[in-house]
Amino acid sequence: MAREFKCDICRKPTDKIVAKLFFGPIITGVNRAVHSNYTYHADVGTCCEKKLIRVFNFRPRITAAEYHESRKVARA
Repeated sequence: MAREFKCDICRKPTDKIVAKLFFGPIITGVNRAVHSNYTYHADVGTCCEKKLIRVFNFRPRITAAEYHESRKVARA
């Protein structure tokens, strides 16, 4: 029996889950923001993968060296 997947974005059946979103709130003064301190999650199906990346301002991952270099340029 094949398992059925459901996209939590559009709530339609999908053939595959391609991502999982985690909502981790930043609570001032209590703790720092860490991905394991999430309160909600959602599964993203193949149907909404491209739409989700386009709608939100997701940026490609960069290395720590690239991040630090970009911070130096912004301060100058």
